[in-house]
Amino acid sequence: MNFRILIASTLIILAAGLGTRAAADSLYGAEAPKDAAFVRFFRATENTEPLELGSKRFDPPVGGVTPYRPVLPDIYLLDSGGQETELIPKIGRYYTVVAVGQRILVFEDAEHTDPARAQLVVYNLLPAKRIELKTADGRTSVIAGVGPGEAGRVNVNAVPVKLGVFGSEEPLGLPGDPGLKRGASYSVFVFESGSGPRVVWAKAELAKK
Repeated sequence: MNFRILIASTLIILAAGLGTRAAADSLYGAEAPKDAAFVRFFRATENTEPLELGSKRFDPPVGGVTPYRPVLPDIYLLDSGGQETELIPKIGRYYTVVAVGQRILVFEDAEHTDPARAQLVVYNLLPAKRIELKTADGRTSVIAGVGPGEAGRVNVNAVPVKLGVFGSEEPLGLPGDPGLKRGASYSVFVFESGSGPRVVWAKAELAKK
């Protein structure tokens, strides 16, 4: 699968303060440029080419995700197997691009701005199964009813807790205690592997460039 990036037109926004944040420190661990959008790339399947946006190259391993990286707000057409997906990142917004077989999924992520709580985000990359994030014993729902190709999120108190991803009733993955920290954001990617559903946890980070 090849990603063909076409810059259709440049969106240069000169209006001061539009969609920007002046905070010097980001909850993702680095200073956020004021005039950029932020994109990261998750590779769910093998035989997918790296993602390139302008001069930025994103090349994680299978089951891996890059940090968010600042990119020029623009119009990008991502081509995968002849199917084009449009990405129009806006200043100050966060995006997760996912390669799943011959599909490209683009999620606009809610920036985590609560320094007192942890953020959990579940990405359901399975083709036809609804999933739910629960406590590992299956008794308490944390993020319910995430459909295929959708994401669900919640802010929680950063306390020790064992979590699991469930299908209808059966557990798909029991990663245990992710070690939640106040002000941090954690991503849960659920995708199909050769041996069945796979669950990957990752702490969201922001690259400096």
